[in-house]
Amino acid sequence: MVRYHVDELYGEEVVASVDTDAYDALGAVEAVTGKVAYPRAVQQQQHWFRVIDEDGSIYEFNLDENLQVVDFAK
Repeated sequence: MVRYHVDELYGEEVVASVDTDAYDALGAVEAVTGKVAYPRAVQQQQHWFRVIDEDGSIYEFNLDENLQVVDFAK
């Protein structure tokens, strides 16, 4: 696992930060938020996450905030 620094942003303002261990940047965002995330280039939303790895590489993600949980067992 790798150590990642995750920033939560609204626009360009950082509103929260946390460090976490994960196998990749996407996993770091999903572990911190508990939600499905997508690369920011796909969905340009004001609420987004910046992830920085130990080498200084930067990744940007949005959450699928409209995701609806479906119980397929029913």
